Amino acid sequence: MLEVSNVLLKSLAIYLFVCYGLYHIKHPMMFNEDGSFKELGLNDDQTLLPFWIATTLVGIGSYYLLLIQEGNYIND
Repeated sequence: MLEVSNVLLKSLAIYLFVCYGLYHIKHPMMFNEDGSFKELGLNDDQTLLPFWIATTLVGIGSYYLLLIQEGNYIND
């Protein structure tokens, strides 16, 4: 049977919580005034930190930090 580690479940919960929170808040750095996502770019109607980059960094970062916290990053 498929076994899922606790680290993966915790990081997935953090990821989903942050995704929901960011989407609910709709920060002007990531969203246009009409609620649509901003594109990646340097113009006035674009951003350097779109929603998908922010959530990807949160997901990878939370997984990595939870691995370090539990000491599972070294395989003997």
